[in-house]
Amino acid sequence: MEIPLNQKSNGMYLFHCGDFDKIAELVLREQAPYMLEKAQPLEIEALADESYSLTIIDRCLSAHGSVLGMINFDDINVEVMSLEKKMIQERLMAGTIVVDASLMPEENHHRRRFTIAHEVSHWIIHRQMYYADGNKFNLRQSRPYIACRKANTSRDNRREFWSESDWLEWQADRFASSMLMPACVFYPVALAVMHRHHAGSYIIEGCGSKETASVITELTEIFDVSRTAVRIRLKQADMLRSLDVIVCD
Repeated sequence: MEIPLNQKSNGMYLFHCGDFDKIAELVLREQAPYMLEKAQPLEIEALADESYSLTIIDRCLSAHGSVLGMINFDDINVEVMSLEKKMIQERLMAGTIVVDASLMPEENHHRRRFTIAHEVSHWIIHRQMYYADGNKFNLRQSRPYIACRKANTSRDNRREFWSESDWLEWQADRFASSMLMPACVFYPVALAVMHRHHAGSYIIEGCGSKETASVITELTEIFDVSRTAVRIRLKQADMLRSLDVIVCD
């Protein structure tokens, strides 16, 4: 599928905030149309395998779990840590998603799903930047893969300068969210859930609101995503608001 967006000279697509939902909907309409029919979890591993022929494996990517995922755009030899904690040389074919073994336990289920969606997003919207075929968009001088670290406060809106890597990660996060919770389905369902819990057209963070907790919990269960992912998605539409000062009875 061609992405109908302008590109920088290095091949990076010029996404505006609203573009993520539009392009993600095009992808889902072509590859997972069931996601646009009713609110449900995206079968992200099936999407990776059946739609993009991506292979998913689990390895220890870093000693302290600082790297959660990786995807390579060419065949490469890499040094990774096996599940037995032994350093090994491994040949990875192009289109391999490596998920850090720390995400294997059930309590990290949502984080693992989002990590896979994030890596699939890199494949969909950034692959053209890493082609080895002489394409005019080619950043392969350093490495033919992207290793994704845990999100941290260094990549936030307050920074005056974002590196190319920061933008790639931000785009992949936004695109993953748009695939896991497509706007055309998520927001109407979120509004219905709010009304069912007598929360109006938005909910408020803080002060232990039962309505807010119930809405976020229900949306988490419907889309099989984390509470953090739901909160971010609601904030993007001003459906989750924070008060600077909250007075609790």
